[in-house]
Amino acid sequence: MKEEILGAAIRLFTRKGYVNTSMDDIAEAVGLTKGGLYHYVGKKEDLLTDIHDEFFDAFFARMSAAVESAANPQDKLRNWVRAHATIMRDYQGHIKVFFTEIDQLPEDTLKRMVERRDRVQEMLAEILAAGAEKGEIRGDVNLKIASFLILGMINWLYIWYRPKGKLAMEEIIDNMVKIAAGGIAAGGKQPKGDMLDGGIPGAQAPHVLDDALDQKV
Repeated sequence: MKEEILGAAIRLFTRKGYVNTSMDDIAEAVGLTKGGLYHYVGKKEDLLTDIHDEFFDAFFARMSAAVESAANPQDKLRNWVRAHATIMRDYQGHIKVFFTEIDQLPEDTLKRMVERRDRVQEMLAEILAAGAEKGEIRGDVNLKIASFLILGMINWLYIWYRPKGKLAMEEIIDNMVKIAAGGIAAGGKQPKGDMLDGGIPGAQAPHVLDDALDQKV
């Protein structure tokens, strides 16, 4: 029931906004009385916190598996892009809530979520720095800026990605890999042997849209 409640909260927060969604709305969406809902949830902000934590927990689990399985920084970067993009697909509702409602979190929780968010950028920057040190990443770019550009490209999927759209998700991911890994590679070399989506290390970590791979964007 808790997952059903969380799913209803995500749908309502993305459609109506956190402020405009009441506990009565959430209770009605899952067929509970308001009193019954409080058996599972202490207060509305607990749901907002759970949405953020569920996303970040999945993100770090998948990214760790993806990065640790690669032998060199270029492969780590390619795996990063692919795993990150699939997370954006699988947690599209969570992501929208994150980007639009994070400021509604209580101060201590907000501080913790910002720290988790910043750790994402640090992880990617570390991959780029390792690549630059090994000569795999071009040396004429600011790696911090590059990390933000790559994150921005992938994060924006939540705005325009449509599971029933015309482009296959695999095609979108392949292009992201070419732009990110190929564009920043030393000597401008494009990476070879891109893996298909199904070969992403860490792809078996829990997600919420198991059938999304077969849908279109």
